[in-house]
Amino acid sequence: MSPNVVPASPLVDVARGIDWTQPVTTALSDAADAQTRALIDGFVHESGPPPARFAWVVFGSHARRELHCASDQDSALFWQTEQAARTSYAKDLAVAVIDGLERFGLRPCDGGYMADTWSYSLEQWQQILRERVDAPTPDAVVDADVFLDLRQLKGALDVAPARAVLARGAGSPRLMHGLATAANSFPPPLHAFGRLPRGTVDLKKTGLAPIVLLARLYGLKARSGAVGTDERLADATKGGVLSEELTGRLRQAYAFLTRLRMQNQLRQIDAREYVTDTIVMQDLDDDTHDELRDAFKAIKSAQSVTSMTFRTDL
Repeated sequence: MSPNVVPASPLVDVARGIDWTQPVTTALSDAADAQTRALIDGFVHESGPPPARFAWVVFGSHARRELHCASDQDSALFWQTEQAARTSYAKDLAVAVIDGLERFGLRPCDGGYMADTWSYSLEQWQQILRERVDAPTPDAVVDADVFLDLRQLKGALDVAPARAVLARGAGSPRLMHGLATAANSFPPPLHAFGRLPRGTVDLKKTGLAPIVLLARLYGLKARSGAVGTDERLADATKGGVLSEELTGRLRQAYAFLTRLRMQNQLRQIDAREYVTDTIVMQDLDDDTHDELRDAFKAIKSAQSVTSMTFRTDL
């Protein structure tokens, strides 16, 4: 099935019941958290106790608690020992949860960041993360961008040592420059004099993704322990690495773009259309059009600051 075709699923049912007075991704993330834990508990009940302590970890939008109707899975397993990480128990646990979440409405990760592949001991994970942080290649920066969104969902193994390695990234000029370059690689579609394009706009590529990347960059620079985009931006202000005025605009833009995408995806599902991140500009009313322009202006301002701060033009 195409990743753009979203069938009826428990996740979509949750989305239909969203309380629009609350952050719109909270209900979906809570439901996915509960389903993941239930799948793990069910596997342990049927298969017996694990061979060692472990931790089920999520990355990406699930880790940030920013799921939407077309989100995919991003997960990993941390084990107490290398031997346990290589057991059939570890593989079977990963497959059971991945398959269960797919039935729930979360497709497997297109990039391959899944627990059936990324299953290592805590010590191995620390080494993997050190390699990504200390002297990252371009490919390693891509991995680091994923791993920085790390949230433990289940298991008795404490992954704090791995998070401590990631936090060291703030002191790695190479990594920070790579993250800044990534954040500036998604320019907003503003024409001369701040005019918006006609036709269609991809809200993820032109709006949501750059804000997520900017928040990850400045959250790390501020040594924030947060994983969510809004919390990272708030910590960036508290840490003095980005102005309160600019983070306020970015936070407002992210909330607006998230809501606009969710509304559009639910409309697409009801119309039995492909579910995408794309909106049709002529479908927007004047107020939404103006809010979208303001959101893109905030991103452009933040990317200009980032270019000067991290010299991404070099």
